[in-house]
Amino acid sequence: MADESPPPAPEAGPEAAPAAAPPPPAQTPVPPPPKRPLLKRLFGISILGGLKLLGLCILTGFFVMAANFDPGNPDFNLAEALRAILRQSFAALGWAIGNFWQPALAGALVVLPVWVLWRVVSLPWRK
Repeated sequence: MADESPPPAPEAGPEAAPAAAPPPPAQTPVPPPPKRPLLKRLFGISILGGLKLLGLCILTGFFVMAANFDPGNPDFNLAEALRAILRQSFAALGWAIGNFWQPALAGALVVLPVWVLWRVVSLPWRK
């Protein structure tokens, strides 16, 4: 009987040719998402963004009203209006420094520890 054993496998070494990998499957390109309409791109904001915008409008309105801004007045002078706004702003800042530090300190005693605790708790999820 003849010895019918398979031929020995080539040894894996630097001179051995690597096995050819099958070609990767053909990938179909993913189309880009459709472009949003102009009005959505221009004015589309989140609810939080809308609340921030509303707060900014109210804060600006306080300064405008404090300066007695009336563009319909025939004696309206833009330079004088800007000076009045600046003068009222410094007056409001002086009042805030003199009288507002107590509520600000009381609020900070509540807000800052909560903020620090939130930062520590959310640390694993922040990048």
